[in-house]
Amino acid sequence: MIKFFRKIRQQLLSDGKSGKYLKYALGEIILVVIGILIALQINNWNEQKKIERSIKSHLEILRQNLQEDQTQLESLKQNMTVNIQCADSLMLQIKTLIPVNNNVKRYLITLVQEFQFSPNTNAIETITQSNEMPSLDIDLRTAILDHYALIEKTKEREHISNTQIQTKYETYINNEYADIFQSDNDWDFVKSYYANDPRPVYMMDADKFLKDKTLESQLVSRYYQCVALQKFYSDLIESSKSIIASIDQLE
Repeated sequence: MIKFFRKIRQQLLSDGKSGKYLKYALGEIILVVIGILIALQINNWNEQKKIERSIKSHLEILRQNLQEDQTQLESLKQNMTVNIQCADSLMLQIKTLIPVNNNVKRYLITLVQEFQFSPNTNAIETITQSNEMPSLDIDLRTAILDHYALIEKTKEREHISNTQIQTKYETYINNEYADIFQSDNDWDFVKSYYANDPRPVYMMDADKFLKDKTLESQLVSRYYQCVALQKFYSDLIESSKSIIASIDQLE
């Protein structure tokens, strides 16, 4: 093709048609520029399609990550519901609104448990590292960023709650209510661990329990932390559902 154009130029020059030569040369330049622009456009189109395929793949992984997280969050939310019920029942007994019952030992030890959400971040890390976030629909991008910001706030609340358990509640229970660790405690681990214990069971000091203002303040704190975490877990579940719905609409 290049030789063909060269022959035409040489022919025009040899015929003394310099005006036509210049016009032809200009036309040839324009054709070359148009060809380059078309090639660049095709290359950009191919790159965009490549990015779109990559984003679609990563969003599908994100969808799976969020579904896995939902299962974990539902379990954590249920654990908080149990903890709230335990703390509430203990406080009702301390307030003398209901009689002290045999579940006190189980309730006290249940509130010793620590919980922590461990989200699957494979997809969000890949999307961030590949710089695909700016290419997402603005509403979806905002929803994703807000969701993972909420996860960080949830982790902060979990840290506060678990620190309170480690430094205050658990220490106090171990020191002041060691008698909850007996075979009559029907919390699964303790019940199983003490199943073969032949020693006689002795009762908790109900009068001490009812007058224990330090324990009361600890229980109020545990109740508050559990309610706060339950709200965080619920919000994360709803947030992840919203993101999944938005991803589904793109398909």
